[in-house]
Amino acid sequence: LVGGKMELVTPGQKIQSEAGFLRGHGTYVKDGGETLVASVAGVVQRVNKLVSVIPVKSRYIGQVGDVVVGRVVEVGQKRWSLDVNSTQTAVLMLSSVHLPGGVQRRRTYEDALNMRQLYCEGDLMSAEVHQFFGVSLLVCFLVSFFPSFLLS
Repeated sequence: LVGGKMELVTPGQKIQSEAGFLRGHGTYVKDGGETLVASVAGVVQRVNKLVSVIPVKSRYIGQVGDVVVGRVVEVGQKRWSLDVNSTQTAVLMLSSVHLPGGVQRRRTYEDALNMRQLYCEGDLMSAEVHQFFGVSLLVCFLVSFFPSFLLS
């Protein structure tokens, strides 16, 4: 905000900033550290000396504790890969789901072989983000499940 107004910038546009600024997301430095330039189209955000550009349109970036809706895209070894419309891949581990009948026990080799009987490609589920690793992987716990045949 500049003078109480939003400052909208486009990629390559110089961002006015005071001396001693810190470069944040969506920006880069040009001319030997003298000029701050936007790398994405968005709104300039200033927090003390930190200057960032918040993109106008971006994909979901996962945080621990978020509840996401994901579609199973792949059944792997002891895990399901979920599409949660994110820049990151979401993974639901076999050990993170409830077995039929609410049975509480260690997952066996037979459970791993029968994973498609629990959830298969195309199924929707609601899951909570439990961990994330860098910028590439979200690890989830199952919250609820919506079989694809109910959504058709």
